[in-house]
Amino acid sequence: MPRLVGRLYDRTTPGHVPFAVAGCLLLMTFSGKPTLGDRPEVLLERVEKVYADGKWNGRLSVVPFQGRYYTFFRSAVAHDQDGAIRVITSIGNSTTRWSSSPYAQVNYEATLKSGKSLDPIAHGPVARVLFDTKLDESEMHVLATPERMFGYIVYLSVNSDTVVGTRVAYTDNGQDWSQPVDVYKPGWSFWKPRSFQGVHYVVADVMTGNRRLELLRSRDGLKWTKVSTIAAGKLTETDLVFLDDGTALAVARQGYVYKAAPPYTKWIAKKAPHLSGPAVARVGNTILASGRIATANFPDGQQGERRTALFTIDPFTLQYTWIMNMVTQWGGDLSYPHILPLGNDRALLAWYDGERYQQGVPKRADIFMAVLRLLPGRRQP
Repeated sequence: MPRLVGRLYDRTTPGHVPFAVAGCLLLMTFSGKPTLGDRPEVLLERVEKVYADGKWNGRLSVVPFQGRYYTFFRSAVAHDQDGAIRVITSIGNSTTRWSSSPYAQVNYEATLKSGKSLDPIAHGPVARVLFDTKLDESEMHVLATPERMFGYIVYLSVNSDTVVGTRVAYTDNGQDWSQPVDVYKPGWSFWKPRSFQGVHYVVADVMTGNRRLELLRSRDGLKWTKVSTIAAGKLTETDLVFLDDGTALAVARQGYVYKAAPPYTKWIAKKAPHLSGPAVARVGNTILASGRIATANFPDGQQGERRTALFTIDPFTLQYTWIMNMVTQWGGDLSYPHILPLGNDRALLAWYDGERYQQGVPKRADIFMAVLRLLPGRRQP
């Protein structure tokens, strides 16, 4: 039966109205030392809405950098309208206190100074705009090193699905960013760059001509070179995770998971659930994956036709196991999550939750975050 640790809050509106969560959590016993591939029990410590301003806000990237957490996202009046990249920052080294909260100190003091009511308190500060050009900033994927944070912005032509390419900008203090410059080749999209053993990797896709997925690598985050072609075909949005022995898993939107050992030139493929906007991460000895799924395939008691689902992946068999669906207000245009490990037994899952998509129609999408706690499980036969 469902279990919940902590409470679920909407931090964007007065009173912190609790949300309900529908889903299924695996309850399993454990004996012996946990190993990679064990299936854990997953508990929800906390679920909250952290940003809502009436606009469409989504496609998240969450990273720690120099003692603070940063959440980057695309903001627009609608899913298919011209977007800009915005950011909210944590208050201190915490994933539960954000600059956009109505109860952030700056908002609290401003409310007091103005003589306005604290009950209810007004909405919190709006997110800072980082990049907004004549092109459509479709999304920004972020890679953080101890000294520098890189943002890889995928640009589209306005009111079009045509990918112009990816540009990179960087900051050494989290505040002042360089001007974005073209990276790799025109027409290519980056998706969730990762670092492993001092080298940066990313899966890039191209949606014209000879469509394919390529694994790229970089030493400095600025110059990227091809390692291999993972697969050919109409494939996009592919996240990476690495195992201790260097084996790489690549999870693609179109329902495939790929696996390769170093030097990553020979990939095997297996069919998997379709995950739009996939995110994957290793938390301790567990591989977590999340993305948008059809409610009909993984039903629960919430409304709408779409869900943000959480899975585990067995790194040996590449088998997916559904864990739960996250809370949704509408079950419409949603997901595109980010998974950030918080040690070996906890993770932050961030996603957007929006109204049902209608072409050209302004819609609202809000940002949610959940803290997951993983308890040891047992290896499945």
